[in-house]
Amino acid sequence: MMENAPENRIVVGLDGSAGSAAAVRWAAGQAVRQGAALQVVNVWVHDSALDDASANRTVAEATDVHLKALEAATTKILGDHKGLEITYDVPQGDPGDTLVERSENAALLVLGSHGTGKIRELLVGSVCKTALHHATCPVTVIPPPAVAPEGRFGRLLASISYEPGPIL
Repeated sequence: MMENAPENRIVVGLDGSAGSAAAVRWAAGQAVRQGAALQVVNVWVHDSALDDASANRTVAEATDVHLKALEAATTKILGDHKGLEITYDVPQGDPGDTLVERSENAALLVLGSHGTGKIRELLVGSVCKTALHHATCPVTVIPPPAVAPEGRFGRLLASISYEPGPIL
């Protein structure tokens, strides 16, 4: 059986972490270079213990909160992104499995190396591991920007580091 040709679409996960913000910047730059569409995805679970937007809200209301927050976060990260076709997706589910599903037939899946969450310390890197093992498209993992520690050497590093700006 012949597989479907990949769509000219790059999927990127955004969860609010520095690594995912770096992934969005990199994926947007890659989308511009390839003339591809960018699909920004934030996976969540309707559970007030795990998701602040779910507290005292219906699924539909929480979905709307997540969608608006995703659009605002993407604009904050990319600045003016005219000329770049962006779609936003806020599905519920397991982040790793959902991102793998959303990336089917995509040209590329881009993820930050570490996410955020109330149980982050136990699950660091689990989404990337799932994607690397199960995605049917190429996967790129972007590390978070370096944070220089306090101290003489750290201050020296901080004085010569740069903060990547908008891609456009």
